[in-house]
Amino acid sequence: MRRSLVVGLLAGSVLGLGACTSSPSGPEPGTTRVARLDGCDGVAHDEVRGPEPGEPHGSLREYRADDAVCDAWWLDLPDDFVPQGLEVAASTAYVVGHRSGEVGSKPCQVAAVALPSGETRAFAARLDPPGSPGRTAYCRHGGGAALTGAGLWVVETSRLWLLDPERLDGAPVLRVWQLGEGVRGSTTAATRGRLVIAGYRPDGPGRARWYDESALLRPGVTTLVEDGAGAGQVAMRRSTRVPARLQGLAFTRAGISWAVSSGIACGVVRPGGPPRDFVPGAEDLVVDRRSIWAVSEASAPPYRDPEGALVPRLLRLDREAVEDGGPATCDL
Repeated sequence: MRRSLVVGLLAGSVLGLGACTSSPSGPEPGTTRVARLDGCDGVAHDEVRGPEPGEPHGSLREYRADDAVCDAWWLDLPDDFVPQGLEVAASTAYVVGHRSGEVGSKPCQVAAVALPSGETRAFAARLDPPGSPGRTAYCRHGGGAALTGAGLWVVETSRLWLLDPERLDGAPVLRVWQLGEGVRGSTTAATRGRLVIAGYRPDGPGRARWYDESALLRPGVTTLVEDGAGAGQVAMRRSTRVPARLQGLAFTRAGISWAVSSGIACGVVRPGGPPRDFVPGAEDLVVDRRSIWAVSEASAPPYRDPEGALVPRLLRLDREAVEDGGPATCDL
């Protein structure tokens, strides 16, 4: 069911938008729950901001969690951009993805998107190692993003990249690390001084490997390994299990992990507990005290619904509405 959206303005939240105001009731004593947001009850097609990608169709895909959406954006980006990673800071969303194409030749791309307008402030069409652009060394299939004081981290299958988010239109790459044997990059997240790199497995749980950010940033470190670090290497601090078909990972300020698994038809989020229905094609998320931000690839070629029902590239949802959505029905 789609109902009218209360259009928002920038608020004082660290994550930018305040499209909905909190209801009078506060958190229940002894819990971390917060009041549900008023007005976050879904968006209609004509309420999604920005130019619709591809040929306009005028309809949105329906899914169980769509009535928890507060705001949505198509994003002012090339039609062949495939969203994969997300970070949100103040009035900017950093959207990491890749250009659609043949396997092995999908260049990583990064956009700085102004909020709430959805306009692109800066765009990196390709990431090359600092000082040595070449035909083979560039980043491919950017799968996840993490923002820390050091910069914007982007992970691909076999490498980790650190960018200066203020230089996306110029030469943003600060450093590059190789992922050693057994370390596979699909998505990444940061929490309490650790950078977590997780892998994707379609048929069972995957693994997340935890690294000290300070150790990664030491001069001369070039490779991330599981253990037994040698010269130029840094070993993980620990390994934890992640769900099958993991697409995105985030941590709350309290250090609770949220994991997203998805297909094009539906998605599931695990908010530190039982799974809940989420956005189709969801690839990454950011969890605020009252909101969940997400990017979806469901409307990117070649995944676009041939009948024309689309999912916005960037969405903001009411966190409590998602948490209270009942057991997940999505069958991945």
